[in-house]
Amino acid sequence: MISPVALQIGSLSIRWYGVCTAIGLLAGYFLQLRRAKRYSFNADMVSDLTFICMLAGVIGARMAYVLRFWSEEFANRGFWSVFKVWEGGLVFQGGFIAAALAGIALVKLRKWNLADAGDLMAPALPLGHAIGRIGCLINGCCFGFIYHGPLAIHYPNSGNAVLYVQKSLGQLPLEATECAPVFPIQALESLCNLAICLVVLLLEKKNLLRGRLFLLYVLLYSIIRFALEFARGDYTERLAGLSNAQITCLWIIPLCLLAWLIIHFVERKKLNSAHDT
Repeated sequence: MISPVALQIGSLSIRWYGVCTAIGLLAGYFLQLRRAKRYSFNADMVSDLTFICMLAGVIGARMAYVLRFWSEEFANRGFWSVFKVWEGGLVFQGGFIAAALAGIALVKLRKWNLADAGDLMAPALPLGHAIGRIGCLINGCCFGFIYHGPLAIHYPNSGNAVLYVQKSLGQLPLEATECAPVFPIQALESLCNLAICLVVLLLEKKNLLRGRLFLLYVLLYSIIRFALEFARGDYTERLAGLSNAQITCLWIIPLCLLAWLIIHFVERKKLNSAHDT
């Protein structure tokens, strides 16, 4: 596996995790710009929406990570370690919820069309996430179960999180200095996100599911994420065999389906009213 540090400038380490996250954000931003006219958005509107969602997303993702791993990673470190996002340590679902709330607030404040804003962002989110997961793969976070087959990933650094978790779970003896190889679940999730992006873009091109593309993205990702979590090897604790992310998916999925039904009945009611007049 390549070094997680992309560039070293004196004491400053620029990690691939941060590089991939930045590239993912830019890729999502430019994808929105390219499609903005379809939804009556201009460049300034896209920039404002992207900036607010990005800022809220990073804060929410970092807060979720710090809360989850406080005792393992932050309790005995300096206060400023909480802010070292470029070293890795973001929880996507925490960032997604924070970004969604901030985005909705901005859309309502500016009196934009919420459905159009959601559809505009729908393919950009999985595209950015797909690129960001490559950073996870290089960084050694969000790793998979112990795996010795083809495409297995080995992280040679004896101080990495993989070794710590595998020891904590009793998968390796406490005196071990090298972690066991793991399944590249980050790469698989990256491919799944790219597939979601392509599906959304295809439906958009055919002018299908207008106003529901964002819901479709959230629904598809939540289903895929729930399934992929069973292949994760970085959890030291689960509740009834489920990770925190899976539990989150279990309430996001029915909420998406409920929202879908509400939109369907509202549109049907409007159509019937139009026919009556």
